[in-house]
Amino acid sequence: MKAFRIFLFVLLPSALFAANDPVKDLEKRVTEHTLKNGMKLLILERHFSPLVSFQMMFHAGGVDEVNGKTGLAHLFEHMMFKGTKTVGTKDYAREKIVLDKIDETARAVMAEEAKGAKADPNKLKALKSQMASLELEHQKWIVPSEFDQLYQQAGGEGLNAYTAKDVTAFIVSLPSNKWELWAMLESDRMKHPVLREFYKEKDVVMEERRMRYDNDPEGKLWENFLSIAYQAHPYGLPTIGWMPDIRGLTLSDAEKFFKAHYAPNNAVVAIVGDVSAEEVIGKCEQYFAGVSSQTLPESAITEEPEQEGERRAVVNFDAEPQILIGYHKPNAPDPDDFVFDLIDQILSRGRTSMFHKNIEEKKIAVSAWASNGNPGERFPNMMIFGGSPRNPSTNEDLENAVLAQLESLKNVPVPARDLEKIRNQMEADFIRNLASNAGMASQLCQYQSILGDWKFMMQYLEGIKKVTPEDIQRVAKKYFTPRNRTVVRLERDHEKK
Repeated sequence: MKAFRIFLFVLLPSALFAANDPVKDLEKRVTEHTLKNGMKLLILERHFSPLVSFQMMFHAGGVDEVNGKTGLAHLFEHMMFKGTKTVGTKDYAREKIVLDKIDETARAVMAEEAKGAKADPNKLKALKSQMASLELEHQKWIVPSEFDQLYQQAGGEGLNAYTAKDVTAFIVSLPSNKWELWAMLESDRMKHPVLREFYKEKDVVMEERRMRYDNDPEGKLWENFLSIAYQAHPYGLPTIGWMPDIRGLTLSDAEKFFKAHYAPNNAVVAIVGDVSAEEVIGKCEQYFAGVSSQTLPESAITEEPEQEGERRAVVNFDAEPQILIGYHKPNAPDPDDFVFDLIDQILSRGRTSMFHKNIEEKKIAVSAWASNGNPGERFPNMMIFGGSPRNPSTNEDLENAVLAQLESLKNVPVPARDLEKIRNQMEADFIRNLASNAGMASQLCQYQSILGDWKFMMQYLEGIKKVTPEDIQRVAKKYFTPRNRTVVRLERDHEKK
């Protein structure tokens, strides 16, 4: 899984971890329980420190959106910290009256703006003035960031969330004597979420999009690359959403998306640390009893057809040149995915890698890298190579250098000693990541949510051990072909003054 590909630049043999192997007997130590409403619990007791880490992961991300409504999953991640009917408000009954007026006015603004040149400027000005007054009135009833503060006051750390192509996750760690706060708060925001300040937060997301994509060369390059590489599958859609879609989202859209996807029977929760599995199950059954399961939407995700020829594009931007080169491939648990993980490391891990020795040291590139498993892992994905050429080299020079290394993988077997060294490093990375409560919780959730079974985690080390130099040659020949290649270059826009 991409989440545990943490690149360390030292060799740490697995023997160093033998005394405290976090994977040893893991299948016997993890307690699985499904609540009556369908929410899956994975509990691992670890009593060496008085801490416990939580990760709640919903099987809902960018791929679960549709054209015209992109960005909902990411926006909803923002909204889940706004509180509930009891958290984040001074008087919800009075607040609700203002919230309804804000929604009504915001819809009127959007409807008038949708008229374009025919919009009535005086009406629009009056509506926006009314909106500003309502939002000011709303501030009287809210308690800003109360959700976060409750966790912080209890000693919580690492409170965070993220939206990806495949999933949405919410993360926090607590002292073990305060763990019940998690069950209380999370069940409340699943039962009674209040999407307060929705339209203000939508403006925040639009500004985020401008900064990270519209005005950022790397973001612009990635967005164009994925939209070209995926012509049917929603992996080609930006997780943050297209700007016109974000602008058109309403509170009702967000509420419908929540009801469809953020159901307990669409969630996995990993709880790792100084807790009693029996007590956790009992308390979760109690707190989440009022959260009903939902009929989940049928999956209607279009399969990406096989690529029938090389795809190329140029993105003009006033920035230093960059390039992305990608190839479609299968996702885990296909055995070839293990091979791609090793190729990733052989090509770009550290100062002994092929890219460093044959591209960076030869001053063809400032940087050259490889990454397996993009842009997601629920569906067939890509192996992507990228970098920035070093002047006077060009994107074309860097592309030719990268392709030469891929041809080398096809024709020259990787020495067994080099392969074993990389495997040792990957094993050390994997075990090190699982040594922390938060790292273990993340991986349990990732494997269960994306692959449907957390136990696949135990197969990872065995899978990479089975990869041979011949496998690497076979996979390189099969997938690194011109017809399966997508290339997007970012070139400086010389026409702009």
